[in-house]
Amino acid sequence: MMNVIALQKDNELFICNYARAFIENFNRENLGKGISLFPSFPLWAFAEDSISDEQFNSIFKSRSVKKAFIGKASFTESCIPGQEEFFFPFFIETDLEKESRTFEFKIIFAKMQNAGAGTDACDFTLPKELAESKKFPLSIKSFRTGNALIKDNAWSLFDEKWIRSSECKILP
Repeated sequence: MMNVIALQKDNELFICNYARAFIENFNRENLGKGISLFPSFPLWAFAEDSISDEQFNSIFKSRSVKKAFIGKASFTESCIPGQEEFFFPFFIETDLEKESRTFEFKIIFAKMQNAGAGTDACDFTLPKELAESKKFPLSIKSFRTGNALIKDNAWSLFDEKWIRSSECKILP
């Protein structure tokens, strides 16, 4: 079981459509170069091994989340052939025990398959229409946390808990 953050369906659909456009553009630009991007699912933010279960749960104490937002698409900087991951950074600002802190998670949306020698993600630049998108940072009003079980091509979310950011404003 892994600790995860799952977005609302509207937010998930938005980043899914953006990721699809990103992957299509990348694959079109690199046709014949021996590299391709493949979508990665689910579009959840997974807590890294460096964050313990106790720390993960303390981040989401009631009303401790001030703000949550998704940044522009990025990729791992190691650029080791065959291990590149493209992701949306997901930031959560909290007020834990009167101390403001920001946590960063990754929503991995694509992985690269590299069949060509010497070509990697480091040669890639975002297309203009995606790079200049005014939709990021995307503010997230509410999301779910829980434990995920991932086996083969199936995933399930258990012990779900809805979290709402305190700076969220509800319009009439």
